[in-house]
Amino acid sequence: MCRLLAKKLGYLYLDTGAMYRAAAWALHREYFDFEGNPPKAEHLSLLPLRFAVQRGALVVYYDGKILEDELRQPEMSRLASFVSQFETVRTFLTLHQRALASESGIVAEGRDMTTVVFPNATLKVYLTADLPTRAERRMAEYAGKGVALEYSVLEAQVRERDEADEQRSLAPLRPAADAVYLDTSRMDVSQVVDRLLDLVSEKAMEESGPDAAGGDLP
Repeated sequence: MCRLLAKKLGYLYLDTGAMYRAAAWALHREYFDFEGNPPKAEHLSLLPLRFAVQRGALVVYYDGKILEDELRQPEMSRLASFVSQFETVRTFLTLHQRALASESGIVAEGRDMTTVVFPNATLKVYLTADLPTRAERRMAEYAGKGVALEYSVLEAQVRERDEADEQRSLAPLRPAADAVYLDTSRMDVSQVVDRLLDLVSEKAMEESGPDAAGGDLP
């Protein structure tokens, strides 16, 4: 949904979830002890990870190789949620996210985008859906990539991640005070994107005044 919104606006789609999965993947590849001490900032800075923008989209490199399907495995979602609890990892990725955002207008998707990373964002939307809907959407995403997973297992993983993100002391999952709350449980992708485009247009008119009613989206 956010990827499609960014395309319609001509903005960069910043998939921060992919960035956390990339950090988790890189640490796992380097045999990091996930049950031990948090990774040090110096260790993270030496990882051969690079985040770049190509054709309006985020591209993740590890030692010169583009990471794609490696980041979409169910195990990487679990490890990404785990490493996101480390302050060093969050600081490391926040710096990269802000650097990428400085290059162009962006649509950023992530659990702390409007509360921590971009607290001054022009438009903040808290997208949510009920647990069954989110589990079904994730299952369809995996199926499209040829990954088979039982629904009950996936639903449990989504619930576990929500609980972990909501209860963590560092940048917990919560809506920003000035965010627009949008429950997408009964909406399809096109309906969600259309609503988001409406919100962008409304915000543009609000900031520019009534004379901007016939203007283009920013």
